[in-house]
Amino acid sequence: MTATETLATWVATVPRTRTAAVAPLATAGMRDAIGCILAGAQEETPRRVAAAVTRWGSGPSHVIGSGRALPSPWAALVNGTAAHVLDYDDTFGPLSGHATAVLVPSILALGEEIAADGPALLDALVVGLDVMAAVGRGVNPKHYALGWHATSTIGAIGAAGACARLMNLDARGAQDALSLAVSMAAGTRMQLGAPAKSLHAGLAAKAGILAATLAAEGVGGAAEALEGQWRFVEMFTGRPAPEGVMAPPADDAPLAIESDGLAFKAYPTCAATHLSLDALLALRPHFAPEEVTAIETDLPLVLRRNLMHPDPRTGMEARFSMEYCLAAAATQGALGPADFEGAALVRPPVRALMPRIAMQGLPEPDGAPPPATTVRVRLADGRVLTETRTIRRGSPDNPMSEAELVAKFRDCASRLLPPERVAAAEAAIAGLASGGSARDLVALLSG
Repeated sequence: MTATETLATWVATVPRTRTAAVAPLATAGMRDAIGCILAGAQEETPRRVAAAVTRWGSGPSHVIGSGRALPSPWAALVNGTAAHVLDYDDTFGPLSGHATAVLVPSILALGEEIAADGPALLDALVVGLDVMAAVGRGVNPKHYALGWHATSTIGAIGAAGACARLMNLDARGAQDALSLAVSMAAGTRMQLGAPAKSLHAGLAAKAGILAATLAAEGVGGAAEALEGQWRFVEMFTGRPAPEGVMAPPADDAPLAIESDGLAFKAYPTCAATHLSLDALLALRPHFAPEEVTAIETDLPLVLRRNLMHPDPRTGMEARFSMEYCLAAAATQGALGPADFEGAALVRPPVRALMPRIAMQGLPEPDGAPPPATTVRVRLADGRVLTETRTIRRGSPDNPMSEAELVAKFRDCASRLLPPERVAAAEAAIAGLASGGSARDLVALLSG
């Protein structure tokens, strides 16, 4: 079978018992994504997106944090934008991008439309992650290095797989959904720091619903969309995929949510800043801000290129500014959403320190692991404090604790919901594996 056919057959036939076995991992991913949607729902960009799509009519799926109900693709577009707007959402290694900010909005919007139950939502999330992992292995790291925003490109294909699974499409239907999503895959990293960057997650979520719904109605795509001339891998990387890398997991192999895992974010900033922030915050107890004469960080060049706003003027630009993030952390400690809002961006102590921060991108030899990230803090008395990191906090190999993840969800959710609704939403998410429904869950998150 071709790569697309093999992957689609797996999407349609992988046993529910297999995905149910990893329900706790899927639940954690669902919870984190929903928290990020709630925290981002009142930001300017998702509000403007909602205003734009509302003119096209109402539907069965709700914009989280509002009483507005839209056709499911438009609800997914708005909620996906909200999920990604604070850059607080998880990352996923094989994707080289943000996974649940795409998958959860598409699953919730479509699930609300078709009255999907809780186990089906978690099942679709697990399947969508494996589709993202398979396609990501076929194109990365070249795809990401060329400047594609994989959240939007591979994300659309992963969401199509998740939605095909949620709709119980057969292998041919899933194959068409994946193929159609390839025709919707777009988005480059030129948008980092712009409102369009968070929109990318919403566009991919919308594409997943559209592709699966069109496929369900018999709208077909090319039988093979991933491998070969004019297909996804060669068009988006300029080279063929290594043989067999896009195969779904074998029957005796772990699923992607187990083997690769989701990397949750400890700070609402571009992931390229996180190793440097981890290192600086480890040094933070050993200096006072007024002692600092310079802060230097060396990091992989591919990450350095994402941080393109040395003098940010908006919260989104600040999330892609190493200068701002390190200055804010050196001045006050760990960062939260409030550090990227309003007057926080122009705090005099932070602005005074920013010109003394420098970063250097380290080349990554082909086939070698990424170089370590190092932070040096130079102090007025001549001391130089140094710390090195290779695995960022929140990643599967350096996880945040369950208590930390719960606290993050509650903090995010409380930006929009009263305490009793936060508790009810947390309980509903925790109970998805054994029952509940998309409609009941979204009702708690809306209004």
